[in-house]
Amino acid sequence: MIAWLLGGELGSTGALVRTAPDAVVWAAALAAGVAWVAAWRGDRSPLARAVELGAWAMALAGLVVALARPVWVEQAGRSEPGRLVVLVDASGSMAVREGGQPRHAAVDAWLARLREEPGVEVLQFSDRLEPGAPAAFDRSGTDLAAVLGDLSDRYAGERLGGIVLLTDGLDRGPLRAAWQAGVDPEPPQLPGPLTVAAIGQAGAVKDLSVVAVDAGGYAYLRTPVTLRARLAGTGFEGGTVDVELTRDGALVERRPVTLDAEGRGEVSFDIVPTEAGRFAWSVRVPAYDGDAVPGNNELPVVLRVVRDKIRVLQVAGAPSWDVKFLRRFLKGDPSVDLVSFFILRTHEDTQTARWDEDELSLIAFPYQDLFTSELSSFDLVVFQNFDYEEFFQSRADQLLGNVRDHIVEGGRGFVMTGGDRSFDLGAYGTTPLGDILPVTVAAQEVPPDEAPFQPVLTGAGARHPVTRLVSDAAENGAWWGRLHALDGVHRGIRPAPGATVLLRHPSVTGTDGQPAPVLAVREAGRGRTLALTVDTSWRWSLSEAAEGRGNQAYLRFWKAAMRWLVKDPTAQRVSIEPERENVALGEPARLVVRVRDAAFSPVEGAEAAVDVVGDAGARSFTVLTNADGEAVIEVPSERRGAHRVRAVVGKGGTGLGEAHTVYAVTSRDPELEEVAPDPAFLQWLASRSDGVFHAAGTLGEVVRDAAADRTVWDRREVAVWRSPALMLWVALWAGLAWIVRRRAGLR
Repeated sequence: MIAWLLGGELGSTGALVRTAPDAVVWAAALAAGVAWVAAWRGDRSPLARAVELGAWAMALAGLVVALARPVWVEQAGRSEPGRLVVLVDASGSMAVREGGQPRHAAVDAWLARLREEPGVEVLQFSDRLEPGAPAAFDRSGTDLAAVLGDLSDRYAGERLGGIVLLTDGLDRGPLRAAWQAGVDPEPPQLPGPLTVAAIGQAGAVKDLSVVAVDAGGYAYLRTPVTLRARLAGTGFEGGTVDVELTRDGALVERRPVTLDAEGRGEVSFDIVPTEAGRFAWSVRVPAYDGDAVPGNNELPVVLRVVRDKIRVLQVAGAPSWDVKFLRRFLKGDPSVDLVSFFILRTHEDTQTARWDEDELSLIAFPYQDLFTSELSSFDLVVFQNFDYEEFFQSRADQLLGNVRDHIVEGGRGFVMTGGDRSFDLGAYGTTPLGDILPVTVAAQEVPPDEAPFQPVLTGAGARHPVTRLVSDAAENGAWWGRLHALDGVHRGIRPAPGATVLLRHPSVTGTDGQPAPVLAVREAGRGRTLALTVDTSWRWSLSEAAEGRGNQAYLRFWKAAMRWLVKDPTAQRVSIEPERENVALGEPARLVVRVRDAAFSPVEGAEAAVDVVGDAGARSFTVLTNADGEAVIEVPSERRGAHRVRAVVGKGGTGLGEAHTVYAVTSRDPELEEVAPDPAFLQWLASRSDGVFHAAGTLGEVVRDAAADRTVWDRREVAVWRSPALMLWVALWAGLAWIVRRRAGLR
């Protein structure tokens, strides 16, 4: 009864706390004082006045106390163990079937066991952390280093009572890769002790898969090419399996392969392409009963067949870094047949009587044969800082005229790069090559500007295939903007009529007073020409590598330039290309249609009718190109196999051309390339992190840190200001005062 009157139980260790602001309390007290003074009005006996005023004082005091909002506060502390965080691997490898049930079935037993522990929090992971236990085990890209690092960030400043890791150990990140390479990497620092529970029994998995198919990317018409496939067979160690090669679903060849003691094997298929184009080949192995992942038993690969190699003639006036890098690029491209000449032995050496022929270790430059009878065999001619006058002399017009005719009439490509023997410094302005170069060369030498500079991508350069390093325009501009500065540029030049400037100098001007062209291209009759007025493009390779991005900018630039110069189909005005040639089953295939006019400017509003034919049937799409001359089509990937694509493009009733391509759909998932669990790695991780390891099939004890226990304060409040006792107090004293006042005849 007393507790009810007071609004709750008042403990002996509590304290009364006023919760109303001071201003409210003072205002209430002032108002009560005014009300009490007002109660003096009226004639009555001294005794009645005293009793009434006393009663009013008690009632008003109760109101002031209520408005002060007093609260009885009690606090008590209790100790609780630190938080126990459970990390559950949600990757696709956890769904591999072992003994008729999925591997992740063992996770349920662990979670049931751990949920009996106090303060448990469950998180799922692959390459990142997410709250809750996984509803499906289908994620990719397991990265334990990133996940354990994120865990420390997530609970920054908090010491955890324990960390439990439930995984099969198939880490796709750098931590396991370093461990497999024999390195002893340092795992991320953890905010609590680690307990590692291995999930999955290695001996219970049976899986046969095609790990990779290497086709080299290119093949040549009527030239043998080898497809090499790597196989893996968990549970098939030492066994023999039949491997099949198919094309468009038709069996081409079948070969038996014996796997080694580790279940690894390789097989090679030699094929001779009889057609040019892109073709999808497929290597497959049987799907036996109990196969853990049937989806990785077949792997298609798209192979591009070209009619012949691109034959390139590279003539350099002297060895240099630029020459070395370009030669290395050309020799490294399997589609290029390179013939290089470095002028180390001059015409004077061949004419002097000082040396006998058998005393010279260097062969004479066979310029007469190269630029007459053999010239027609080259698709692309590259002059790098080459001084033609030293050799051609009186035959300069004839031999350089042969090169010009080879480009204009033969439809071939020509490149001239900068140097002290090129353009105006090489006196090319008055030669037949001056008629086809993308720059007009001054008749007299103009001293070059040798200051370092960052070339500027022009509007045409942002669109042209030669300088389109990546498909996204903004990203492409960023690529060019971060490349290394170049050293010096020719000034005795200006853009030739009909040429397109792709890169220009930011400040130095040419002979026309406009920014000097750094990179320019031109259609010359049936052929194409390119002028690069510097000799330090090799810096683009090293600067990118120094930033950890490899040398992709350099390689993509020269590959794109070469393809455009020789009119490779990928550099045509109308094209359709898959963003990825191999698409996972269920993932949409994105096809990009690109349409350009004769100047390779984008054509907006062109209509493309696209047909996609695959194992699931035919699909038709009609799209319009945007302001960038591009349109994107997403095709559902419902069946594995090759998909042939045909795009017919037109605008305003005028046909602009058509393009063809092919892509492959595969169910391969990198997460399932390796399916046998790795308990050895998990045991190392536990030991390296000063934790505890529990083998698969066991439910061991979890390591907890007693130092992570924390005190939790329980706070209990009783609102005395709204208790029945206080309300009764006010009511009783106010009622008494009112009765006395009324009996005295007052109101």
